[in-house]
Amino acid sequence: MHILLFPVGFILWYLAYEAKPIIHDEVTLNQEEKNTIKRNKLLRIINESF
Repeated sequence: MHILLFPVGFILWYLAYEAKPIIHDEVTLNQEEKNTIKRNKLLRIINESF
């Protein structure tokens, strides 16, 4: 039984690795832009409070 766990584990790992999302897609770039805008707003608020 234990002999079968390693091959099955490697197959599942390979399938999960192949199914990972693409890092530089359009959605990720939009999210990064929104996060940058939010970060800049927060920094502006913090700087104005001092």
